[in-house]
Amino acid sequence: MLEALAYFVGGRIYWSAARHQAQPAQLADRLLLLGCAIFFAALGSKLLHVGEHLAYLLASGTSGEWLGGKSVLGGFIGATLGVELGKKLIGWHQSTGDAWVSALAAGLIIGRLGCQLSGTWDQTYGVSTTLPWGWDYGDGIARHPTGLYEMACVAALWGLVHKRWRQAPGARFAAFLAGYCALRFGLEFLKPPFGPAASGTLPASLYLGLTAIQWAALAGMIGYGLLLRYRLRPEQHQLH
Repeated sequence: MLEALAYFVGGRIYWSAARHQAQPAQLADRLLLLGCAIFFAALGSKLLHVGEHLAYLLASGTSGEWLGGKSVLGGFIGATLGVELGKKLIGWHQSTGDAWVSALAAGLIIGRLGCQLSGTWDQTYGVSTTLPWGWDYGDGIARHPTGLYEMACVAALWGLVHKRWRQAPGARFAAFLAGYCALRFGLEFLKPPFGPAASGTLPASLYLGLTAIQWAALAGMIGYGLLLRYRLRPEQHQLH
C-alpha cells in the first residue's frame, strides 16, 4: 500500500517539476528516456538484490526467492545508467536529473515507512540493539529502526541539496544520489550480516568484508561524485 503510494506521489512530484526543465522536443525521445529509466531501474534493482544474497540463492534458493525482492539503490544506479544510454541514442546532452530529486526523496520517505512497518520479511530490518528506541519488527527482538534512520537522513539530505546549485543543472541530482549512496553504505553496517539475521529471512553475502549493496554504494559515491564535479564546471553552466 505505502509502496504504491510512494510511486504515485513521487511520479506526481516528478511530472510537476519536469515541466520546468529542458526536455527533448519529440515525444518519442521523451518516452525512450522514460523507458530506459524504467527498464534499467528494474534490472539494476533485481541484480543488486541477487548479488546481496547470491551465496544462499546458489546453494538453496527457490525460484520465488530468485525472482522476488529488489534493491532501491540498484534501481537508482540502473536508472541513471539507462537514461545516460538513452540520451546518447537520441543525441541529448542536457541534464534531466534535477526534476527527480524531490520525487526520489518523497518516494524514499514514504516507501521506507512501509518497510519499517512490514516486519522482518522485508529484509530491511536492523540488527539488535539495547538503545531505548529499539524497534520490535515482530520477532520479539529490539532492533535498530533502520527505516526510520533512512527517512530522517533522506529528509535532511533533501533539505541540504534542494536550494543549492540552481545555476548548475544536474548538480542537485548528482549531489543527492552521492549523499544517498554514502548514507546507504553506513546504514548497511546496522543490518545483517553485521549481526544475526532474523529467522526465515535471506542471509546476505559478504565480499571482502562488505555486502553487495555496500560495494554498489561505494561505486555510486564515486560515480555520482564525479558527475557532481562535472556538473559544477563553469563551462557546463554556460551550456544550459
